[in-house]
Amino acid sequence: MTETGLTKFNNVFMPMISEQLQGHSIQMTDYQRMCVMSASQNMYELINKNGINPNNIMNDVSNILMTVASLQLNANAQPSEIYFQTRNVKTDNGWSKTIEMGIEGDGNDAILARFGRNVKHVYPVWIVREGDSYTPAKRKGIHITDPEWEPVDGSDAKVVRVVYPIEFWTDDQQTDSTVEYYSTNRELVKPNLLAHMINNLRGESRKNPKGYAEKVEAIKKFTKAHTVDEILDSAEMQDKGKISPAWKEPQSREQMIIRKMRNNVVKKIPKDFSNGLAVQTYEETTNESLKQSRRDVTELANQLDFDEAVEKPETQDSQPDVTGDGEIIEPDSASQDSSQPATSKAASEPTSQAAPADKVNEGVPF
Repeated sequence: MTETGLTKFNNVFMPMISEQLQGHSIQMTDYQRMCVMSASQNMYELINKNGINPNNIMNDVSNILMTVASLQLNANAQPSEIYFQTRNVKTDNGWSKTIEMGIEGDGNDAILARFGRNVKHVYPVWIVREGDSYTPAKRKGIHITDPEWEPVDGSDAKVVRVVYPIEFWTDDQQTDSTVEYYSTNRELVKPNLLAHMINNLRGESRKNPKGYAEKVEAIKKFTKAHTVDEILDSAEMQDKGKISPAWKEPQSREQMIIRKMRNNVVKKIPKDFSNGLAVQTYEETTNESLKQSRRDVTELANQLDFDEAVEKPETQDSQPDVTGDGEIIEPDSASQDSSQPATSKAASEPTSQAAPADKVNEGVPF
């Protein structure tokens, strides 16, 4: 990676993002600027490593940076809030690569802490495993007892539940607060897995509608009668539903299930966004259908020339609607949810993720 190349990259996109935010009556803060810079650096390293022509992905990069800015997600936070990966896109002229962003579990926690309605503080999530001692909360009238959790040290057993202790303000003056507990269990991930399998078959719905309908019916019937693990272990379901390795492989299955449980909890907690742009980017980032629609459009929309943007950044037209990646996934799942077939001219599959900075190949000029 060369400093000149990264500087050139930032000089193209930073004014563009600032101008688009101003178009939504948003003045970029120092923290938003830092988030954009961090995301730019990570994407530049990934572009550099994979030899991607920036001319082909201008709109994708712009959309990602708008999402990062509006939701204030930090690519360099520890634990990570977002990550980046490449995806192969099939076009009329063959295959090319683009970049996608995914929100990791702590990114959703950051969004909840920042935009959650009356949220004062989001406490660390409880990851309850088989063998742990766990007593759920109980209600007596309007009063609720606190749940109790005693984990087994060093256990790598299956996770059966996640619990979020969240402190809420109870008055408009924010002088008093109370802690509430939001939880979900392993089996409530089944709808996520079902959606994953059905979405994987979207391409077949056009080529073979009857076969598609039969597969979907078989998948729904099997899913209703079996547990999450039985579905993932089923060779029939793996084949019919084209279940991705990140869901079914032992090294990534548990993290995927934890991720989905956490997402399911965080999504149902009300949020108040400060502007329409944040609402739009959040909805498009967490809604698989909207994500797929965005892919169908942007795979054919990257027509803005990178070198021209460097020479004349002030003349750029407004970019397409902003968004990020839909299914909320983490680095170990680079081969799953983003592998859905596109519905226009392109079919896609993920290829690689951003490598650590010290392992990125250098010297690919822009």
